[in-house]
Amino acid sequence: MTELPYTVDNVLLVQEFIDETRRRILDGVTITFTKKASSELEDLVLEMDIDATDIESAIINLSPNNYYRGIDPSGNADFNVCAFCTSVGNDNVEIYLKYGLEANGLQILLFSNHMPNYPMRQPFKN
Repeated sequence: MTELPYTVDNVLLVQEFIDETRRRILDGVTITFTKKASSELEDLVLEMDIDATDIESAIINLSPNNYYRGIDPSGNADFNVCAFCTSVGNDNVEIYLKYGLEANGLQILLFSNHMPNYPMRQPFKN
């Protein structure tokens, strides 16, 4: 995934992605988990007592400070995909969170939600 450099325009671009995500969730769009993301969520439930509601809450509370990489088209160019580093659950567990917004629709597709395998640089973090 592409890492956008810190510029005012790029921060605004990420903020627009986050705002569109919130709008869709508030309009009742359900987050769809890929098979991989569902498996990762099962691990989070068992190990950290984190569930889908916690993931949705983390997504709603994202800011450009959480930005990690993206916004890139998916393999079929049907989703715009972005990755974030954020904390989730009662214990504020840091996770890698990657999801896409359907380009010609309303779907929110979650690709990854797991503890990071390595430190995540957050180029827009203050």
